[in-house]
Amino acid sequence: MRIPDLSDIPDLRPVAPNSEYDLRITRAKETKSQKTGREGILLICEIVGEENAENLMHTLWMPMEGDEPHKAQTMWRMIKEFLNAIGLPTDGVDASDFEGMEFSAILGLEQDLSGRERNTIQRVV
Repeated sequence: MRIPDLSDIPDLRPVAPNSEYDLRITRAKETKSQKTGREGILLICEIVGEENAENLMHTLWMPMEGDEPHKAQTMWRMIKEFLNAIGLPTDGVDASDFEGMEFSAILGLEQDLSGRERNTIQRVV
């Protein structure tokens, strides 16, 4: 079998920043930072209606033992605000509850560790 000419297949790329887009969470999984050991939930989101847009990743990081009380409270508050914004309850939620959720957000643009530009969630609307 021979692979055909793929030069007409568009590359995936980020969408324009500072604009509102509809997002759908296609996958959610528990994750752990290799650097700090902090646990979180990694959300993989597709940008609805943007055919050649790269999926974006957003992580909800949880407080961990040893965090200052103020830092832990701030992290929980950010998670609570996110849950409220996308319409999930604020108790008893696990990673699987996120899958299929749809919401709108203002997206930004950042460089990842390898220097590639990727979309990020600036604010859920």
